[in-house]
Amino acid sequence: MQDQYDRALLLKEVWSEPLSVVATRYGLSDVGLKKLCSRLQIPTPLRGHWAKLRAGKRVAGTPTLRDYTGLPIHLLKPKEPQPATLGRSIQSSAPEVPRLQAILEYEQHPDHRIVVPQSLRNPHVLVVKTQKALADPYLDQRDFPRPHGEALDLRVSKAMQPRALRVADTLIKALENRGYPITVERKATHVGILGIQIQLTFFESARRSKYQPTEQQLKKLARDEWVRIPDWQYHPTGLLQVLVDEGYGGKVTDSTKATVEEQLNQVICDVARRAVHFLVSREQQAIAEAERQRRRDAALAQKAMQEAERKRLLGLLKQARQWERACLLRRYLDEVEQTWRRHGQLTPDQLDHLSWGRAKADWVDPFTEAADEWLDKVIEVPSRYSW
Repeated sequence: MQDQYDRALLLKEVWSEPLSVVATRYGLSDVGLKKLCSRLQIPTPLRGHWAKLRAGKRVAGTPTLRDYTGLPIHLLKPKEPQPATLGRSIQSSAPEVPRLQAILEYEQHPDHRIVVPQSLRNPHVLVVKTQKALADPYLDQRDFPRPHGEALDLRVSKAMQPRALRVADTLIKALENRGYPITVERKATHVGILGIQIQLTFFESARRSKYQPTEQQLKKLARDEWVRIPDWQYHPTGLLQVLVDEGYGGKVTDSTKATVEEQLNQVICDVARRAVHFLVSREQQAIAEAERQRRRDAALAQKAMQEAERKRLLGLLKQARQWERACLLRRYLDEVEQTWRRHGQLTPDQLDHLSWGRAKADWVDPFTEAADEWLDKVIEVPSRYSW
């Protein structure tokens, strides 16, 4: 019988520790755990709960767990553990990929821990280009400044830019020192690792609220002028994240346990896992394609044999029909000859007709090699037109 979630235990856990901590026990991301709690009708702490708790402010206590009224199927645990992220889903394949194992062991060694300096020193050329591009940025849908042209994929508020650039500079230098080149193309930042290009994004989360029109916009509305009023406005949270393949390959984020600066080695591990994920997928696709091609070749060979057999049978049927026609002609001519003889002596014309007919029967008969002056002749009729 499939196990069920213990709602009371899960309620106690999510109100005792942050979601990001509890999520690892269930093989989920913090977002995935929040969705699970929503399905199980388990209330979770509001945003800022743990920050207020650390600051000594009063926060809501653990609420009472109400009776479950949802679908029974939502209470069942999955048969197989769900990976925290797509990138980590291949962790079990690590022993089969020595290159990945070597990368993970290297990044986990204390001597190779990446340390972010307190100030930006000798910035990488891509960081310098990004700084220049941010001098005249454009605003994205969250009204966060984004750099133009050849620049890092930086999606943070203006206040977060100095810190994000320090983190990006340190991470890029660490990656290049390990032999993993960084490229920027079409506003995307890529890391080349194990022959695979993996995208990196430096991201600041934001909270959303209903848009409040400015005084100038309200004046225009009062004058019946057209004004674009968006539905939402976004407020930076001050929480930095480094996303691997837009988060599908994993991410590190500021938490109560560690800042992004303390998790840059984990970013490289996530990048390596994501690359191996693609390598394994490509290998599996190649194996599947080879198997499909093998089955196709085998089917084509059988199809060719079938066609050859069918052609041989049609040839046999053709010979049988020719033999039947030859026999039919001979029986008919024998009957004609007997009929004519009952009426008297055969005339030269009748004898000539019987001889002609039996010659044609021999020509039709597949067992008789008989030539025919007219029927074997190939006659090509010239076109009536000059060309």
